Parts: sequence; structure tokens; C-alpha cells
Amino acid sequence: MTTLFSWLSVDTRGPSAIYLAADSRITWGSGASRWDSGPKVFAAATPDVFGYCGDVVFPSLVLNQIVDLVGRGLLWDQKTDAEKRHAAVVDYLKTSFSRRHNAPNHSFTVLHVSRQGSSVDCKFFAWRTEYHCQSHNWLDTQIDTSDVGKSKLIAALGSGNKALTNEIAAWQSTTQGETARALFSAFCDALEAGADPLTGGMPQLVSLDRKSAGKLVGFIDAGTRYLHGLPVHYTPAQDKIEWVDRLFNRISPQSLERLSRSQRYVRPREL
Repeated sequence: MTTLFSWLSVDTRGPSAIYLAADSRITWGSGASRWDSGPKVFAAATPDVFGYCGDVVFPSLVLNQIVDLVGRGLLWDQKTDAEKRHAAVVDYLKTSFSRRHNAPNHSFTVLHVSRQGSSVDCKFFAWRTEYHCQSHNWLDTQIDTSDVGKSKLIAALGSGNKALTNEIAAWQSTTQGETARALFSAFCDALEAGADPLTGGMPQLVSLDRKSAGKLVGFIDAGTRYLHGLPVHYTPAQDKIEWVDRLFNRISPQSLERLSRSQRYVRPREL
């Protein structure tokens, strides 16, 4: 299983970004048989990001296919609206799944986050597409992304859901509650606590802001850089993407220090 969650970030002008985060652990039967650098979230070349939980093999492979085809302009173009892009994703998932033969059948969920427009008036969308192996049924549900004037949790899924929601409740009771950084920091605390043996490794993160295509966000912890849960050495190209630490501070991938002009966040005393 896994822990997969999404949240809406809000500033003084309204919704400013949506994030998808997951752990990096893929297991075979138990936490003892695992891979802690498995990709679980994906950023497309259009304003679309994806994540999955449940079964590993089919979702990870098909989402890689979708992101590749989107990047080549072969599934939709930059003018296709968000709802039509999502309809294409669901159709692709079902078509690809129907081409399996005598393959293991496991349930899974795909989160698709998208954006329509590219300014302060843009609108964010999110959908949850589920396949249930026992009934062989598909369920596609739009998730509420309406503006409530503060950052909010959109979805929390997977075997680590309970551990995550417990940590979120602890952070929400502090002076930093109801912020995007509190939600991400709560996730990092849940990972470190290890309450769910099927959740582990480092956080991996993708996002959509008001203007850009899907973005991969790097994670830095204890002097090590991680992308998709994989430790990586520094290259100058890494300066082109955002990097954060467990408190959601913006970090330089070269110096491994907080960016000088960025806001400094600290752990609340209440925790």
C-alpha cells in the first residue's frame, strides 16, 4: 500500500497551488520486503499531476505512459480543457486495463489534479478514479476543491491514512494550523514515526501553481537530495526546480541551505 494525499494551498488572493505527495515505499506482502525509491507521483507537461495508491504495477506503468504521451502532445494539446483531459485519462486507464490477460487483479486509486486557466482567476480540479477488484467496477469522483479561505486537505488515501490524519490533527492544533506547510510537515512526521509498515522511504512531491505545467518538487533531508524518493547528487539543472525540507522551507539544492529570500519556517513549540 502507501500513503497518498493532496492539499490545496491558499494565499490572500485565493487558491494558489495544489500539491500531491506520497511516500516512496513499494512492498511485497509486508514491510520487510520493500523498495524505498518507487515513483508514486507524476507531473505532466500540461497543468496535470497524478498519484496512485493500492496496486503498484498497473498504475505506475500506465501513468508513466500517460505522462509520456502528454509530453509529446499525443493525448491532448495546451488548449484542451481540464474536464476533457480528465475524461481522456479515465478512458486511457480503462482501455489499457482491458488489455491485461491472466494478470493479478488488485484494487487501486488514481488521483488526477488539474487546472483550467493560468492566472489568479484559474480554477483547480481534482478527481479520484478507483478500480475495485472484487466487483470489477470503476468509480470516478470529482473532489471538492472550492475555496474556503484557508489551505485544506483534499484527499488522504492508502494504508497510512490513519497515521497521517493523526499527525495532521496534531499540527492543526498549533499556531501553524491550516497552512500548507503544516500539512506537509505532518506527513513527514507520520513517515518518520513509522506507524504504518507499508509506508516509508522519503516524501515525493508534485504540484500545480496558477501558471505552470505540472512541477516535480525535490526534497532535502539531513544533507541529502531526493527526487521520487531516490538520493541524487547535485547537478546545475536541479536549480531549475523547487526544493523543500520537512518544514516546507525552500532549500538550495547546491548549498543545502534555506534560500536567502524565502520565508523561514520552524517547528511549533506545541509539538
